[in-house]
Amino acid sequence: MTRGDVLSGLLAFSVPSLIGNLLHQVYSLTDSIVVGRILGMEALAAVGCTLPLILLLAALMIGTNIGVGVLLSQAFGAKDMPRMRRGFLNSLYVGLGISLALAVVGVPLSKPILVLMGTPEGPLQNAVAYLRINFITSFCPMAYYLFSCAFRGMGDSRTDLYCLIVSVSTNVVLDILFVAVFRWGVAGSAWATALAQLGSAVVAAILLFKKYPVMRPERADLMPDRKLIAQIGRLSVPIAAQSAFNNIGNLVAQGAVNGFGAVVMAAYTAAGRVGAFALMPLETVGNTLSIFVGQNFGAGKLDRIDEGRRVALRLQLLLSTALGLLLILFGKPVTRLFLADASEELLTVSYAYLLITAAPGFLAGLMFTYQQLLRGMGDTRASMRGGVIQLVAKVAVIALGAQVLHSLNVVWAAWPVSFAAAALYLYWHMKKKSVLSAQ
Repeated sequence: MTRGDVLSGLLAFSVPSLIGNLLHQVYSLTDSIVVGRILGMEALAAVGCTLPLILLLAALMIGTNIGVGVLLSQAFGAKDMPRMRRGFLNSLYVGLGISLALAVVGVPLSKPILVLMGTPEGPLQNAVAYLRINFITSFCPMAYYLFSCAFRGMGDSRTDLYCLIVSVSTNVVLDILFVAVFRWGVAGSAWATALAQLGSAVVAAILLFKKYPVMRPERADLMPDRKLIAQIGRLSVPIAAQSAFNNIGNLVAQGAVNGFGAVVMAAYTAAGRVGAFALMPLETVGNTLSIFVGQNFGAGKLDRIDEGRRVALRLQLLLSTALGLLLILFGKPVTRLFLADASEELLTVSYAYLLITAAPGFLAGLMFTYQQLLRGMGDTRASMRGGVIQLVAKVAVIALGAQVLHSLNVVWAAWPVSFAAAALYLYWHMKKKSVLSAQ
């Protein structure tokens, strides 16, 4: 990406990444649609109020795997396959240890945490069951992410995508089977996702060891390596902490929403899924920009970095305009997918959420662009400061809307306000570094 047309380079990286990211979103969309349409509004609210906690779990797992990915890619680049095998096996040991700790700690604390978040009595029982199953089965997504990480470390994104397709399609089938046919309720949806991820991990293991025989463990590789485990920890802990920190705002938001009752909780769950889906392309462009910037920064091509920024911003404007129009036109019909008997109140609340939080998506696109630009240049501290500003702005507006004005629309405004606040700081910081051209 250090030469050639900038737009073509960004699109070539963005499209496959976007497909994978959108497939990941299918998990939560499938759970919400099946639960909402078959089990009703209260069950959908139960699933929704656990989402911030599940995102925290996902942040921990993804952060761990990003650290593992650095280790594996370095070993692969050095053609040190014994180290890559040992690194992968020790990452499985680390993943198993983290999963056991989450199960031991998370199961007894599930109900107290949800009560502390202000979860109403109606959806509380289902929410506790759903969250406990996620804690018990946390090794399933952990194993899936680790095998995915092994493929990416060797530059094989295609096989990784195949395993993701297996996981998503299996999840859809099991969701319908467990919830609609077996009538296992909200718990059935949680078991469907866990088993789909475990099945995909098994498929990934077969493909990995068949396609790359050098990854088959030898007897000498099986012993835990303290130095490798310590290195995995040093690489993973800061990334996992930052990822988890970024989800604190979602916990605050869910606690505020819970105070408005089950209808608002269900509306927030449905609209939140749609909004996340709509913002995913903007986030993907930002993630691709970080790769582009990293390569060109290393090559000393600062002019090309600025060109990439301008191209990314034009892409963000084009995508956010198109997605915003789609949300304005089809926001209500899409929300109806989540509930067979959606009330007018629920549709009104969810539509307002989409109009206020996701339709002005260019603000999020600005934040993603400058955040990833800084990360690509290695300035992670400034990127994290932008995240702190985003969190503070979001929490402040949520508190104003929920506690002072008792207005949902003000609560929803926390999203665009926080995006804008972070983007302004990040832009100012880039100008201060004299990397951006005069506008």
